[in-house]
Amino acid sequence: MLAAENDNIDVLRSRLAVRTAEANRKIADTAPNPNLNLSAVQIRPNLIGTRRVDQIADTLVSVDMVLERGGKRRARTAAASALLAASRTDLAATRRDIREAIFDSYFDLKAAEQRVDLLGNIAASYTQGLQLAGLKTRSGAISGADLARQKVEASRANTDLQQAQADLRSARLVLATLIGQERLADTISTTSDWPGSDVSGQSAPADLLALQRPEVLSAQSRLSAAQRSLDGANALRKQDVTVTLQYERAPASLGIGSSVGFGVSVPLAIRNRYRGEVDAAGTQLVQAEAELRKATAVATADIVIARNAYQQAATRRQTIEDEQLPAARHAARIAEFAYGNGATSLLELLDARRSLRAVELDAIDARNDEAHAFARLNAAQTTADDN
Repeated sequence: MLAAENDNIDVLRSRLAVRTAEANRKIADTAPNPNLNLSAVQIRPNLIGTRRVDQIADTLVSVDMVLERGGKRRARTAAASALLAASRTDLAATRRDIREAIFDSYFDLKAAEQRVDLLGNIAASYTQGLQLAGLKTRSGAISGADLARQKVEASRANTDLQQAQADLRSARLVLATLIGQERLADTISTTSDWPGSDVSGQSAPADLLALQRPEVLSAQSRLSAAQRSLDGANALRKQDVTVTLQYERAPASLGIGSSVGFGVSVPLAIRNRYRGEVDAAGTQLVQAEAELRKATAVATADIVIARNAYQQAATRRQTIEDEQLPAARHAARIAEFAYGNGATSLLELLDARRSLRAVELDAIDARNDEAHAFARLNAAQTTADDN
C-alpha cells in the first residue's frame, strides 16, 4: 500500500491537484500590487543642450493603489479555500479507489495462485494415474479405450494448468502496475489469507454514511465555492477605487517648484453592470447543487448495493464450502473406491473427478467474489476521516 501511495500515477496527480489548489488560494488571498509611474513632462526643446537634463523638464513620480471594495478578496479567497477542501477530499477518494483496486488485484492474484496449485495437483495426479493405467493395459486389467480416455483427461488437465499459469502471470502484472513495481512482477506473491467477515459500519444508515463519503464532501465544498463565486460576481458591482499619490519636481527657474498631488479614480458602471458574470456564477451554483444531490444519491445507492452484494457473496461461498464441496469430495472418494474394486466404470469415475474439480474451482471463485465484495463494501463505507 505504501508503494501505491508513493508511485501510483493517480495518487500523484491528486496530490499535485492539492498543491495547485493551495497555490490558487495564495493567489486569491492577495491584494493588487501598486503601480509606480515615472514620467518626464513639460519638456522644453529650446533648452536642450544649454542646460542640465533636470532643468529642461519636470520629473513626475506617482504611485497608483487599487482599493478593492465589496468584499471581492474575501469572496475569492473563500471560493479558493472551498476548492482546496474539495481537492483534498478528491485525494481521499482517489486513495480509497486505489486501495480497492489493489485489494481486488491482490485477491485476483491469490485466486490465480490457488487455481495453479489445484490444477497442478490434478495434472500430477492424472500423470501418475496414466502411468499406472499403462501398466494395467499391458497386463489386460483395463481396456485400450479406458487408457485413451485417461490420456484425454490428462491432456485436458495439463491444458487447464497452462491457462491457469498464464492467468497467474497476468494477475501479477496487474498488481505490479497498480503499485508501480512492474519490474518485480514475476516475484510478487500473496502472503495473507482471504479476508474475514468483519465489516465496520454495517449498522449505520446508508443515507447518513453517504454524507461522510469523500465525493459527497467534495461536492459540498464545490457548492460552497460556487456560492462564494456568486458573492464575488455580485461584488464586482461595487466599483474599486484607485488612489494616486504624486510628486512633481520642477526647476524653480522654470516653474513653481516641486509639488505633491493626490487623486482618486472610480470606474463608471455605464456599459458593463456585470450581469453576465452574475448569471454565469448563478448557473454554476445551480449546477453545483445538482451535483451534490447526485453525489449523495449515488453514494447512498452504492452503500446499499455493496451491502447486498457482500451478503450474497458470503452466502454463496458458505453454501459451496459447507454443502457442495464436502458432497463432491465424498462422491469422488466413493467413485475412487468403487473403481478400484471393479464396482463402477471409468466413465463414472472421470465424471466424479470432473464434478469435484468444478466445485473446487467454484469454491476458489466464490472466495474471490466474496473478497471483491468485501473490498467494495469497505470502499463504499469509507469516509473522508478514514483516509
